[in-house]
Amino acid sequence: MSELTSQTEKQSPLAARYVDAEKLLEILFDEASRPSLRWLRDQQKARALPFAKIGRLCFFDPILVKAHFDAKAAGRR
Repeated sequence: MSELTSQTEKQSPLAARYVDAEKLLEILFDEASRPSLRWLRDQQKARALPFAKIGRLCFFDPILVKAHFDAKAAGRR
């Protein structure tokens, strides 16, 4: 196992990396309160969440999405 791989595994789940929609939901929400994949796709379609498109594939940065949720929640207070 390379040193880079072992460092990546030790990082928190919110480490700077791109993940797919299902993994994003696993990282940001616990199983009991996790919204559906349909909800996430609707948010993506409405451009309400930050995402990166590479070709036809869409990826999310968990750090950016969490910051977006935090900013949205802070605005409601």
